[in-house]
Formats: sequence, structure tokens, C-alpha cells
Amino acid sequence: MATFLPKCDTCMTDDASVWCSECEEVICYDCEKQHSRIKLTKKHNTIPIEDYQKLPSSVADIKQECKVHNNNFYFYCLIHSEPCCVSCVSQEHDTCKNLKPLTEVVDGVKSSAAFEDLEDRAKDISELIGNLIKNKQDNKRSFGFQKNRIISEMQNVRKTINIHLDKLEKDLLAKLDNEEKKQCKNIDSLIEKISKMGKHFDQIVNDLKQIKQHASDFQTFFGLHEWNKKIEKDEKDLMSLQSDKILDSADIHIEYSPILMKFETYVKEFGKLEVKSSSSKKNVLKKEKPGQIIVPISNTVDNIKLTSIRSFKTPDGVSSNIFITGIDMFDDGRIVFADNQHLNKRLVIMNREGNFIKNIQLDDRCFDVAVIDKDTVASTLVEKKKIVIVDVNSSRVQRYILSSAECYGIIFSGEQLVVSLPKTIQFVDPSGNSLSTLSTVNKSMYCSVLDEKLYYTSHNSEAVYSTKLNGEVLWKFDCQKYDYPTSITNDASGNIFVVCTESDRLMVLGNDGKTYTILLTKENGLQKPRALHYDRKSSTLCVCTLSGQCFLYKATN
Repeated sequence: MATFLPKCDTCMTDDASVWCSECEEVICYDCEKQHSRIKLTKKHNTIPIEDYQKLPSSVADIKQECKVHNNNFYFYCLIHSEPCCVSCVSQEHDTCKNLKPLTEVVDGVKSSAAFEDLEDRAKDISELIGNLIKNKQDNKRSFGFQKNRIISEMQNVRKTINIHLDKLEKDLLAKLDNEEKKQCKNIDSLIEKISKMGKHFDQIVNDLKQIKQHASDFQTFFGLHEWNKKIEKDEKDLMSLQSDKILDSADIHIEYSPILMKFETYVKEFGKLEVKSSSSKKNVLKKEKPGQIIVPISNTVDNIKLTSIRSFKTPDGVSSNIFITGIDMFDDGRIVFADNQHLNKRLVIMNREGNFIKNIQLDDRCFDVAVIDKDTVASTLVEKKKIVIVDVNSSRVQRYILSSAECYGIIFSGEQLVVSLPKTIQFVDPSGNSLSTLSTVNKSMYCSVLDEKLYYTSHNSEAVYSTKLNGEVLWKFDCQKYDYPTSITNDASGNIFVVCTESDRLMVLGNDGKTYTILLTKENGLQKPRALHYDRKSSTLCVCTLSGQCFLYKATN
């Protein structure tokens, strides 16, 4: 089918052949010759009209002109994240200090980390959907083998009780066929739903490819915000699917009557069919979703502000003396604390409002804690040189993971536990299999991982280090003498928050390790701060002192 060609915006007669993003007009072949000769427009970039028509409408409709004042945009306000014309600046942004030339902001956007991140996430979701479909298809194929196994078992039993079981076998086979059809129908329905999502994201991947090839920098920059919203919503829909039982693998099992040898008297049915669900391995996105599209030049530590949400005190344990050395947060907002006091030896779970939920007693002093999923946490037992995996619902220990040395700080990142040992950082999976080991420059007590980079503090050398995951040091930040840097965490932009226990300070470092800002001091109530966590989904910063005073802040750029 022939593609519709719009009429030239200049002569209004001939079919358009090119699109000029700067004039925001379609131009025919003859008018384009004149357009390329005129001094005012000869340096404008044009693209074939066929390529322009491939752009998603949400990007193609982005204009460079202010709808309110009918003037071209020349500036970008980093505070309000919006383009401004001259009239906008004088009327609405006259007090804004972070105004940048628009050409400077959009320059190189197609090769920016924000655009690459969006491409990676779209491809990641498309691949994830393909894996989900394959898993369910494999599950569907397994029903045939399960059915054959059950039939064979039934026939072996029937050799000695064949007469009485003829009718019962017939009834059970009918139930088996019905259950198989029911389960296959459920999976077919689910595959159809996921396939639609897969086609949707295949289209997104293709659209992003076309944007990168053919859209203007201006369109690309502002199109990112719209696409990011769409992908963020679909990401949530996709990940919510995985939290439901609908994605669990279904297996058809049979439970035989235990008194088959006395069937004439006792057996009223051949057996009971049931479908048992076994949780499949959770598929995760390869690239963690950032909180928002960020303009790099606005992302400085000077712009980070903390707004107090609330503060509260952890309750007493066996001893009224409390020694909080670790903290983490569940997705639902629950906060778990590691109380390292030698009598308490406990994990404390509270909600964001400061209400106590429960204590989990451990058999040794716990130094730090890391949330693995909604039901499970890992905690380091320093003196026993172990990592304990605990079910927070039942308060029971699931297993221990032995460590080669005393273990201190622990985080859960990318399906692996990252543990600080003397002079090394250990990477292990939740089952206890060692994945890799990284040597540190000095003794590390706490660490953090983000975007294939490791960050750790060394109180011995009063420093913060950034390294690659192979151990290569990227930079070292020297703290002040007697700062005693301890707990460390990252926001989604790569900024590094560090508490200094002895100097009663919370500071944030830029991801280049050169700039820093002091955010909180003793005047804000910090007295021996030790535990620290940043929740990237809600931009919430949790700071806790050794005595158990917890402060919650909303962090904004």
C-alpha cells in the first residue's frame, strides 16, 4: 500500500520529499533546493519524508515553539525540567538559577547514558518476555510426560486389583484429561497475554531504533520523558506478573490410596489428582531501573537536598543498651535493623512510621543485614564467621553460609550477596556458592555496588574507595582525620552517601570522587551515626545512630 505524502508547507502544491526539524516543516523537492540555498536555512538538517513518517507520533509531534508565547525555545530550566522561551524566562523563571542554553542540554542526547539506558531496558524487557514464554511452553510440554508416568503407575497397580479398579481408573483418567486441558488452557491464555506484551516491546525497540536514526536531538530529548513513562508503567506491570502465582510452574501429581491391598472393603476412589505449584526462578531485569531520566549537568551533589520525614527510636531488647550497626529496607517499606549489642543479638523489624513489628533473636551478634526478598534477609555474624539466612515471617534460620574470615557489611545486589571481609570483598549467591573475591586496598567494613562499580569505606585509612569489579581502583577520597567513615550507599544517579561515626556527619560524594557536600551534622541530631541505607525506588534515605535513633529523609536533586 502506497504511503501518504503530505503537501509541501512552503508551496502547498507538490508532495513533500523531506522534513526540516528546525523549520518544523515538510518541503517538496523544488522548495528544498531553495531552502538549501538561503543563508538562513542552508545549514538546516533535513531527512527524507519516508524516514520522518517512521517516527512515533509522540516524538514527531514535539515542537520547538512555546505554545503559550509562540516563541522558539532557547533555554532549559534544570529546576523545573522544562524548555523555556525568552518570555517564559522573564515571566515564570526569573528567579531560577539553573537555566542552560537548550542547544547545550540536547547536544549528544542520542549517545547519552539516558538514551542508552532506555534502549537497554526496552531490549531487556523484550528478552525477558521471550524467556517467560519459553518457560511456560516447557511446562506445558511436561504435562504429557507426567500424564504418561501416572498412567503407567496406575496400570502397575491394577495388575493385582484389576476387576474392582476398572471403573475407578476410568473416572480418574477423565479427571486427569480434564485437569491437563484446564492447565494447558490456562498456560495458553497466559502465553497469549505475554506474547502481546512481547510484540508491544518489540515495537518499542524498533521505535527507539528509528528515533535514534531519524529524530532530531530536540525530539529525542523530549521524547525520552514520554517513552520512559510508558516503559516504567509496563515494567511495573511485567514485574507484578512475576509476583503472582500465575507464573508458577504447574505439575500434575497423584496421591494413591494407602490401602489398595484392601480395596474391596476400603477403596472408594483410585486416587486424587492435584496440581502442585513450584516457584520458578524469578526473572529479573538485567539493568536496574533508575528513578528518572536525569540531565547530567544538573546532577551534582550541591543540588541534593534532604527533607525530614520523621525520626523514631528502636525499642529496647534484652538490654536497654542498643548498638545498631546495619540497616536495610523491604520493598513494602518495612525496615530491618541489626542490633550488634552482645546481649541483644537480634534483628529488629519496624515500619516506616516507626511502629515496632517484631524481634528476631539470633545465636550470635549480628553486624549488618541485607534484604534478599519480601520474606528473607541475610545477616553477618562476625565472631562465628558466618552469614545467616533468615525467614522473617517464621523468624527461623534457613541456613548458614560459612565465611573464610570475619564478615562485616553485607548487601544484596544483582542476585548475589556482597560481603566485606578483612582485606577482601566476597561475592556469593544466596545458596552459599562463592562467585568471586576482590582484594581491597585497606580493611573494608561496609561496601556498596552500582553499575558494575564497587564502593567501600576504610576507617583505618579514613578514606572512601571506588573500584571496578576486578579490583582496579578508580579513585580514592580522603576523609578528614578522625572521621571514621563507615556505612555507605548509592542513589540511582551514582552519588555516594557516607556516614562518619566519630565526626557525627553524613556526607555525599559525587560519582567522580572529587566533589562532596556535608548534609547532616551533630546539630541535626546525629550522634555516632553508623547504619545507612538509600531506597532508590522512593528516594528515601535512612540514617541510624549506634543508640538506635533512626532518621528518615526524602532526598531530592
